Amino acid sequence: MRRRASPRFLACVVSLLALAGCTPTTLSLAADGAYTASKERTLDDVVDDNGIKLELNKLLLEDGLGLFKDVGTVVYRRHVYLVGDVKKAEDKVRAGAIARTPEKATGLTNDIQVTDEGGVVALVDDIFIEKVIQTDYLFDSDIDSANFRVRSVNGVIYLIGLAESQAELDKAVAIVDARDDVRRIVNYVKVQR
Repeated sequence: MRRRASPRFLACVVSLLALAGCTPTTLSLAADGAYTASKERTLDDVVDDNGIKLELNKLLLEDGLGLFKDVGTVVYRRHVYLVGDVKKAEDKVRAGAIARTPEKATGLTNDIQVTDEGGVVALVDDIFIEKVIQTDYLFDSDIDSANFRVRSVNGVIYLIGLAESQAELDKAVAIVDARDDVRRIVNYVKVQR
């Protein structure tokens, strides 16, 4: 069962998002841009990932505001992950075709949900879930939070990144699994050998 934010909280968050002009795509761009190089991801990786993400978001925006606002992009070690929700299957296919454009991208995972769910309330819930999980990772000494990307779409949590060990990955998944507002976990985290 998903917890719902209070109407007052929703109104505050929606107002702040509207004032800032934020969409899921711009929020994820800002979050990913804050991640830096680590022993699992070199500075060149970070530069390439951010370049691919910027190019991809520009292409999505040029296609029309719909895809740009509904499709979230995560680029990790030159692999593109598409998440978000669209109303029509053609939009998912079109976003996938656009995501194949950046030359430096080495792969694509298109996990866009085709659904009538979503909306402002779901967006606020998803942002809240992401931030709580990211904070839990940040303050857990067994998890290197710089190596994990967390995206939530309609309560489905997408984990992307590279774990230093199976134990680290297990702990990261357990933190997400313990939440009662998570409907499902999609795990794309690889364990470094």
